[in-house]
Amino acid sequence: MKRATRNRSWGPVRALGACLLLTGGCLVPRADYDRVVERGNQLEQTLSLREQQLATLEREFRDLSDLMERSSLSAESLMSERIELLEEIEDMRQSFDGVRRDLDAERQLRAEQETEIRDLSGSYGRLVEELEAEIAAGQIAIHNLRGHLQVRALDQILFGSGSTEIQPQGREVLGKVAREVVRIPGHRVVVEGHTDDVPIATQCFPSNWELSCARASSVVRFLVEQGLPPERISARGVGPYAPIAENSDAPGRASNRRIEIVLVPEPPPDLE
Repeated sequence: MKRATRNRSWGPVRALGACLLLTGGCLVPRADYDRVVERGNQLEQTLSLREQQLATLEREFRDLSDLMERSSLSAESLMSERIELLEEIEDMRQSFDGVRRDLDAERQLRAEQETEIRDLSGSYGRLVEELEAEIAAGQIAIHNLRGHLQVRALDQILFGSGSTEIQPQGREVLGKVAREVVRIPGHRVVVEGHTDDVPIATQCFPSNWELSCARASSVVRFLVEQGLPPERISARGVGPYAPIAENSDAPGRASNRRIEIVLVPEPPPDLE
C-alpha cells in the first residue's frame, strides 16, 4: 500500500510572518505570530502520530493476511479461526480508512489556515499602506490578531457631532477598507459602534446605545454599497460599555467614540 506523502508547507508561512514582524509600525505582534507557528507545530506532531498509526496498521494487516492464507491451506478445523481473522482484517481496514480520513482532514485544515494567514497578512499590509496618513494622525488603527483583522476608526473622521451621516473623508477611508475586505473570502464582517459615557438624550437617540447602533448601521449600508455581500456583514451597537481608554478626560472620551470593523473567520463545517 502506498502512503500519502506529508505536505510540509509551514516554512513559507513562517517566512511571511517573519517579514511582517520585521517591517515595524503597527504590524502583527510577535506573540500572535508565535501562536500561529505553535499551532502549525502541533498539527505537524498530530500528522506524524497519525502516520505512525497507519504504519502499524499496515504491518498488522499484512501479518494477518499472511496468516489467513496459511490458514486456508490448513485442515477444515481451522475454518472458524480463518473467519475470525477475516473479520479482524475487515475491522482493521475500516480503522485504517478512518485514520486516513483524519489525516486528509487535518491536512486540508492546515492548508486552509495557511491560506487564511496569507490573505489576512496581505490585506493588513495593503490597508496600512493605503491609510498611512490616517494612521499617522491617530485617526485609524489596524490590528491583525489571532486571525481577526480589525480596523478601528475614530468617529471624528467618520461622523459629525451627534450625526449618523458619514462625512466625505470617512467615505474615502471606508472605501479603501471595503476594497480589501471584499477580497477576503470565508469571513464575516462585524461593524461595532462605540461611544463614550457622556449621556445623550435626544428625540432620535434616547441613549448612547441607539446612537452607536445607528452609526454602525450607516457603516454597514455604505460597505454593502461598495460591494460587500450583505449576508456576510452585521451591525452591533455597543454604546459606552467597551471603552479602550478612560472617560475621565477629553482625549480618552475621543478614543472611545469609534467604529470597529472586525473580520471574523467563518466556523469550518463539521467533518463527518
